[in-house]
Formats: sequence, C-alpha cells, structure tokens
Amino acid sequence: MKKQLFGGLCIAALMSACTSQVSDNEYRIEGTLTGVPDGVVIDLYKNEGNMGIRLQRDTLQEGKFMFRDTISSTERRVILVVEKDYPLYGLDVWVAPGQRVNIAGKDKFYPLWDVESDIPEQQEENRFKACAGGVFRHWLEYNIVEYAFIQEADSVRQTGDNASFKQAWAKVDSVRRLSRPLEVERAKREVECLRTAPLSPVWLNRLRNNAGLVQIARQMEDFAPFAVLGEPLQEIFTALPDSVRQSAEGKTIYGMLFPQKRVGVGDEMADAILYDTDGNEHRLAEFKGKYILLDFWEQGCVPCMESLPELEEVGDTYADCLAIVSVSIDPGDWWKKFVREKGLKGNQWNELRERGGTLAAAYGVIVFPYYVLIAPDGKVQDIWTGYTKGRLKKKLKENLK
Repeated sequence: MKKQLFGGLCIAALMSACTSQVSDNEYRIEGTLTGVPDGVVIDLYKNEGNMGIRLQRDTLQEGKFMFRDTISSTERRVILVVEKDYPLYGLDVWVAPGQRVNIAGKDKFYPLWDVESDIPEQQEENRFKACAGGVFRHWLEYNIVEYAFIQEADSVRQTGDNASFKQAWAKVDSVRRLSRPLEVERAKREVECLRTAPLSPVWLNRLRNNAGLVQIARQMEDFAPFAVLGEPLQEIFTALPDSVRQSAEGKTIYGMLFPQKRVGVGDEMADAILYDTDGNEHRLAEFKGKYILLDFWEQGCVPCMESLPELEEVGDTYADCLAIVSVSIDPGDWWKKFVREKGLKGNQWNELRERGGTLAAAYGVIVFPYYVLIAPDGKVQDIWTGYTKGRLKKKLKENLK
C-alpha cells in the first residue's frame, strides 16, 4: 500500500512538473497576489514606438493571474491595472523564450509588486526599482488621487466648458504640487544608480526616461524642478562609449540633453523632409505664401483624436489661404495603417524618425496636440498646445484676420 501511495505521489509530482514547464518558444507570467480582491482586471501591454499595445487581459481569480505567449527574443512588457483607486503607472516585466516570470504582491500598489526570473534585464529592472525606496510608494499614493482628478477634468473638458475645465484641472495641479518633490527625489536617486549600474538595455531606457524629464523641464513650468537632473545626466551621457552615443538611441538622448535652438514666435520657420503615406518627400516650403498650420499629433493622444473633425472643418473654411500639415510622430507602419483605416484627408506627413524627429525638436514639441501657425512670409505667428472643442476655430479666427 505504501509503495502504491509513493508511486502515485511520484507520478503526480512528475505530471505537475511537466505541466508547469515552459516551452522553448514561449514565456509565462504567473502572478500570486494577496490583499487584492478577485475580479480585478490586469492588462499586459507591449510598447511599439510611442504606442502601448494591449496584448492580453486576465481577471484575478483566487489571487492568481497568468499570461503566456510565444516569443523569439527577450522583450519588455508592461502590466497595468486600470481600476478605480489604483495607480496609473506601469510595472515593467521582461520576458524571454523558455522563461517563467513570477510576480508576487500584497496590495494595490502594483508597480511595486515583486518580479522574479532568471532574465538579466529583469534583475537590472529590479535594481533600479530598489533605488527609489519608499519614495516611490509615497508618490504612488498621490498618483491615485491625481488620476481620479484627471478623469474628472477630462469629463468636464469634453463638454466644452473651458471655465469649468480650468477649475477641475486646478485640483490636478494641487496634487502635483505635493507629489512633484517626491517625483524629483525619486529621479535623483535613479540618476545616482545610473552612475554605478552596468550599461544594459534597461540602463539606457532609464537614461532616456530621465533625459525626457529634463527636456520637458525646459519648456513647462510644472516640470521645472527636473532641470536639476540636466548636468549630472549630461556628464553620464558624455562618458558613454562613442558607439552608444552614435547609435539611434544615443542620438535621441543627445537631442534631449543637448537641445538644438528652438524656433519661437517671430522666428523664421524651421523646415525638414517629411513623407506622405506613399513615401513621397515633402517640405513645408511647398506652401510658402499661404498660412501653414502644423498639427503635431500621436495616436495615443485622446485630445488629438477629438480634434480631427474640427481640424477638417477649419481646413475647409480657410481652404483658400491656409494649408494644414498634420505631422504624426507615430512609427511608420502604425501611422500609415491609422491614416488608411480612418480615411484621414489632407497633408498627412511623418518624418519617419525616432520619436519627435528634428522638426518636432526645432519647434519644442513635447506634448500633444501641438500647433504651430506659420504666416505667409514664412515666420512663426503663433504656437499653442492642447485641444478643447471650439479652440481651433477661435485661434484661427484671432490669427487669420
């Protein structure tokens, strides 16, 4: 009897080992959570250029969730929990062929959940997460409140009531005044980690993220505190091997840390080679002698999408004197597909460069939508950002007199 029991246990153990094995051409992410209620929806994303593409979704049951898929190389994934009273901030998870990733957490602060695997990139990711310590958790607490206020403000914005929208957005600003010092402190700690951590894809991604904060700090008062990161990041970048600095990623980071001269109101317009969806080259100079409205946009920008009908309307209204050039910063394939599926009209162009490209950098584009109005003489007449219903009509009525 004992032999039969022993044999049964061996067979059960063997079967368990077999079913938990990960195939050589796939990855598996297994999560075990406590303190998180069943029914919470967990999403798995992949970044494509500046786009976040949702790959899978699972609902927490008995404290567990799982994702699996085929893969041919090591890649980064992002876990998001888009639920009320949860932070809006991704948890970076690296996956690789034949690898299992275990995630453990005990509360709603999912960006702090423990991620364990044998993947070197994940170990580097964990190193940087540890650098922030308790500052990150404290900031996430504010992030939950801020996200709720942003949703409230967005609902008001869609009504077109600009006065009420400003009042609603004032709540967001009030939270950010409290959370910003924590965010800056976290960034400072991360920069110190960059000084000692080895060069890796994770390292380079962290460098780029922080360089982006410095870039925004130059143009937005709300981000001004991040300017303190500029000098140490420049030092770190300068010390990199020439092969890294001259790579596509390196050149992008260089542009963030050592910006070219920005074109402003009253300056001669900046121009560059742009491409239509058929691959034909264009320049803004084609429209010199008319007003030119540059519309910098991306698919992930909700106000950009909401502005499309009004953008087409003002294009028809001022067709005799205004040329609208919509400059997408999306990756080429995603951009072409979107333009084709949505049937977008007019001058749909793209630099087909790394995020933003040289034209976007010249005009200081950091948020979307971003509008630049160029006068018939080729000089910049006005620059503004953001969209609420009726704003395009109002701005053009003020400028095209």
